[in-house]
Amino acid sequence: MKEYFSIPKKVFASEIEINKSRFLGFATAVVSASEAEEFVDGLRNKYADARHVCFAYKLNSTAKMSDDGEPSGTAGRPLLGVLENKGLENVVLVVVRYFGGIKLGAGGLLRAYVDCGTRTLDCAPKVKWESANVCSLSLSFADYEKFKRSVINRKIAIIDTEFGDGVKLRLVVGASEALPNAKVMWLSANTLWC
Repeated sequence: MKEYFSIPKKVFASEIEINKSRFLGFATAVVSASEAEEFVDGLRNKYADARHVCFAYKLNSTAKMSDDGEPSGTAGRPLLGVLENKGLENVVLVVVRYFGGIKLGAGGLLRAYVDCGTRTLDCAPKVKWESANVCSLSLSFADYEKFKRSVINRKIAIIDTEFGDGVKLRLVVGASEALPNAKVMWLSANTLWC
């Protein structure tokens, strides 16, 4: 996957109340299953007194969801559906429920989780992300000045510069970009460019 839509790397939140039950929604961008699980665990710890912490996340071609004790298919699957309907990748969506004493039924629960998940993601702007590479590049001083001019308005960012006999650079290069007349010294995939 070279480009996809996600949300910015910050926490977005919403809250709704239905028949005295509180539903707290949270979403953020993630790049791995372990990062998504860590986010969910953090909310479980923070809201340890809540009845349910349900979630879904979508990472490229994989997805995971949990009803966390709610009737099967009433929480995790609907939250995943919200992510899919919005066309988002690399996002974790969590809804924390405080039970208010009134049963909502399967249909009511499903609507509540969809509503809370949708409101949470409506708070987040949709961002187009592109896979990128981090690389090292060695240039002469003359080539360095030309290179700096050539990367203006392109998906190439210089993240570190070391001056010596020549110039050594560390770059983030969007997957759709080619380095102009440069020899890439090393590459590492899965860095994200926003």
